Order: sequence, then structure tokens, then C-alpha cells
Amino acid sequence: MNAAQQTLSHSRATDRGFKSPHTAYPIAHKAEALFIAGMCIAVGILISHFTHRFGFSPRVIIPMHYPVMIAGVLLSPLYAALVGIMTPLLCSGFTGLPTTEQVLRMMPELATYGAVTSMMLRLFPVWGGFSEKWGRIFAIGFAMLIAMIIGRLVYIGFSIMTVGTQSFHYYAMIVVAPAARSIIVQLILIPPLAARLQKMI
Repeated sequence: MNAAQQTLSHSRATDRGFKSPHTAYPIAHKAEALFIAGMCIAVGILISHFTHRFGFSPRVIIPMHYPVMIAGVLLSPLYAALVGIMTPLLCSGFTGLPTTEQVLRMMPELATYGAVTSMMLRLFPVWGGFSEKWGRIFAIGFAMLIAMIIGRLVYIGFSIMTVGTQSFHYYAMIVVAPAARSIIVQLILIPPLAARLQKMI
């Protein structure tokens, strides 16, 4: 990044409420944020629809998680949480899946993924000791990992409160075990993709 690009990037970051030049890829806001949120929701609905249509298990593919995590990188915690809430709700309304019972548990889970990812990146925008590119990618991966842990705890908590017929261990195995490979894929694919998308904002 040359001096002119650094100056422009820092100016944009300052305009959007950031104080550190490490926030070289600031989050979207206003109309831009609404557009990105809408795109993330639409992508989540489409991926989920085709996952069901082609007979894949959503517990294994966890299709809605991808756009919600990306929203967490590109948007503020509020907008990212709204993407997490609206994606399963609208998907259920348009396609009938997930079911109403599943939606009630998925909305707080996905909202947590988006909001926590965004908040973590505000606290730790770039990891030190690496180039800016890799420091940003590692920061996104770390933020996602924390969001995944907290989001799954939220899902388990809501499952116990709404269903209440099984143990914490049962729901943990239902949520984590089938999706283990997809979790790894997310942690590999999403950080570099999201970092590249963030440069475009």
C-alpha cells in the first residue's frame, strides 16, 4: 500500500469512527451497509435452498453460516446481527425450511456469530508479527473461532430452554459433531475471502 493509498484508507477509517490506521479496511455504513446486508441475506437464502434441494444435510453443510460470518467482517455488530436474524427467518418464510422451531434457535445463534465476529475485529483488527494481509486474515479467523464457540453455546442454551428434553452434552454433539468438517472449511476459506471483500469497501 503506497502513501496515497494509506492516507485515503486512514481518512476513510477516521470518517467511519475508527482511530487506528490498522483499521485500513473499515466496515460498511449507511446505504452501503444495507446493500451488503441484503446481499448476505440473499446469498444465505439461496445457499440454504440449494442445500436442501440437492439433498445435503444442513447440519453438515451449515450453509447460512458463511454469509453471516462474512457480514460480521464487513458490517457493524448491529447490521451483522440483523443478517443473522433475518436470514433464517426469511429463508423459512420463502422455502418452508428451516422449520419454525429451528428458526427460533437459529436466529439468536446466527445473530451471535455476526455480532461477535464484528466486535472481535473492532478489538483485534490485525494480528501483530505478520504482514498486514496475513495479520488481517488471522484476526478474522480468530474472531470467527470465538464467535463459533459463543454462538453454539447460545444455540445449546436456547435448545435447552425451548425443548428442554435433552442434556447439554446431547445438544453439543448435535451441533458440533456433524459440522466439524464445515467448521474447518469455514476457517480456511472465509478469512481470505472476507479480507479481500473488505478491501473493496
